[in-house]
Amino acid sequence: MTGPAVRRPVETLRGRLPVTVTDEHRVVCPRCATTSTPALLSSRCPACETPIVRELGGEVRPGAVVPFAVDRRHASTALDRWAAARVSDAASMRATFLPAWVFDLETVTRYAGRRGDHHYQAETDDEGRSRQVRRTRWRHARGRVGRRFADVVVPGVGHLRTQRLPAATVPFRAEYLSGVETPRYTVPPDQALDQAKTSVRPQVRAACLADIGGDDRRLHSVVTTYPSIDGDLVLLPYWTGTYLLDGKTWRFTVDGATGEVRGRRPYSAARLTAPIVVLLLVVLVAGLVLVSR
Repeated sequence: MTGPAVRRPVETLRGRLPVTVTDEHRVVCPRCATTSTPALLSSRCPACETPIVRELGGEVRPGAVVPFAVDRRHASTALDRWAAARVSDAASMRATFLPAWVFDLETVTRYAGRRGDHHYQAETDDEGRSRQVRRTRWRHARGRVGRRFADVVVPGVGHLRTQRLPAATVPFRAEYLSGVETPRYTVPPDQALDQAKTSVRPQVRAACLADIGGDDRRLHSVVTTYPSIDGDLVLLPYWTGTYLLDGKTWRFTVDGATGEVRGRRPYSAARLTAPIVVLLLVVLVAGLVLVSR
């Protein structure tokens, strides 16, 4: 069943630091009995590739998952189209859930500033010519603005680049992680909440300026409180990996919900310079034609 993620009161998330993996976190493969200490919530046995899902420790348990809507075949097609070359055959691609914090914030902001209203006055210059000159009448402005921000996304790991919840979610179940690589979050919830507040600040200021109105406006002080904050840890689907082209290794991610590809495109020097050479030849020929006339 899909739907909006159910948020938890932010107090239940505070202070939950990322877990440091030690020898006490060793797991035994249920198939070949190989012992390992994986740093990920879910991975594969280093000996036999059996999916391993770790028990969650003291970190925040994910509340929701965005399911994979793009399978491996479609991810490969998107990668080839993005790279403008057949690179998927040489790609190492794996399904990955990346953690992200999602917050709903209710804000109440009190502001002080000035409102400027334009008016025009007729003035006469030294030569007796009349003209209309714009003046601004300023007055003090104070007010209170309330806004609510839903689905404010903050990456839970440093290499994730997203600012939106890509699709509907399903409630988290540990079996969803089987066979999918899932790193633990490295950005603690308190830090993520600070980032979420910072990300909505421009919209809060814009709402205050709109409330002031007038033809021009200034803000001198803005004080925001948060009567209600809910949040959760959501796992986002990605196909991640590398491929080898022209002797270089290139990293990429394919969004498992939308099919969007990110990474550095492997444009070779020949691909970049060929259009420039053609353009220069066209310009040269056109110049010779003009000179010969």
